[in-house]
Amino acid sequence: MKIKKIFSIILLLGIIGFVAAAFKNDNHKQVVCFGDSITYGAQVDGHSWVWVLSKNHTDIDFINAGRSGRKTSDKKELLPVLKKYPAADYYLIFLGVNDLKDGNDSMVNSCVENMKWMIEKIRETNSKAKIIILAPSDINLKTMSDINVKKKYNENTKRSLVKLEKRYKELVKEEKVGFISLLHVVSKSNYADGLHPDVKGQQQIAARVWKELKLQP
Repeated sequence: MKIKKIFSIILLLGIIGFVAAAFKNDNHKQVVCFGDSITYGAQVDGHSWVWVLSKNHTDIDFINAGRSGRKTSDKKELLPVLKKYPAADYYLIFLGVNDLKDGNDSMVNSCVENMKWMIEKIRETNSKAKIIILAPSDINLKTMSDINVKKKYNENTKRSLVKLEKRYKELVKEEKVGFISLLHVVSKSNYADGLHPDVKGQQQIAARVWKELKLQP
């Protein structure tokens, strides 16, 4: 009988602990960060701006949904993310630079149209979520690695990133969603290969995102 009582007590404590943990997690704000290699954490061993925010703000669940090489044209990759996290409080979308290799106005237009599509899909899944578009960080041509030069990250890319920031600003006003510009956030010296921010650059992005995120309505 004593063994049964002890087992029952252990089982009850386990259930209480599980419920308490579940309740705690339910009360955490969930922020899904959908992006490319900068979000994923290339060149910094996965320690991207999302990782920094997760470490600094443990009361919020920051979900890293980044993938190296992702473009806005890979918009359908958002659908399984929405299926996995259908009730997130925030969806942050950080995409555009990979679309703008040897960039031009047509590519910028495509980014905007793809972003508009993603906003629509998020709203179809979760009408209460706050959507925030992040204008991509700049590039540093002086420190651009040979491999990224061959991929055609160049002066046209820089010009297109400036145009994309402007077009994203117009889009968020039209769609009434949040906006954070990262275009001038990363210091020129804080790029690992001219394209990806290094550890300090990622920390700069995290600081800006956190500052602006708290101000979102």
